Amino acid sequence: MNLAHIDNPAVSGTAASRVSRLARLVRLGVMACLLAAGGAEALAHQQERGRRDDSAQMRERYQMQAQAQDARFEQRAQEMREEQRRAIEAQRESMGSERRGGRMTPDERRDLRRQIRESGADVYPNAQRR
Repeated sequence: MNLAHIDNPAVSGTAASRVSRLARLVRLGVMACLLAAGGAEALAHQQERGRRDDSAQMRERYQMQAQAQDARFEQRAQEMREEQRRAIEAQRESMGSERRGGRMTPDERRDLRRQIRESGADVYPNAQRR
């Protein structure tokens, strides 16, 4: 009987070959873990960089909006100041033409008394008699 050509698992599965297979399996497992950890770290770094870019873009957009709003606010404030200045000038001009010297003419005094009497009659229509 010739046993040299028979593949017998009991003979071929020696302890040394089992250890080498186990060592190879452990090495492959360690390599897989290292690759997975490296990939996860790279992904986290990429996400962090993306968040920084997003925050920079948001900050830039906010600054642009604030500048545009400041420009509109400044323009409106300038318009309001100009409008107020014109109103004050118009009021000064109208006061200057109405009040010449501080004294009223006899006709103006008479008109004023008449207006006061008329307004008093409107406020107190039935004056009490004593």
